[in-house]
Amino acid sequence: MIAVDIASKSANIEIGFLDRFSGSVVITGKVGAVESALKAVITGLVTILGFTGVEVTRT
Repeated sequence: MIAVDIASKSANIEIGFLDRFSGSVVITGKVGAVESALKAVITGLVTILGFTGVEVTRT
């Protein structure tokens, strides 16, 4: 829920699917917006919850 909140406030994206029991989230939108939202989520989770961050890459 925290990740969805951060993502939706940081970029023009939509939540395609959210399962609060498993923690699964599908974020949809333009590639740049989704990438920006993911980076904001990672930064937020590192800052707020002390998680270890990862690099976002495209493949």
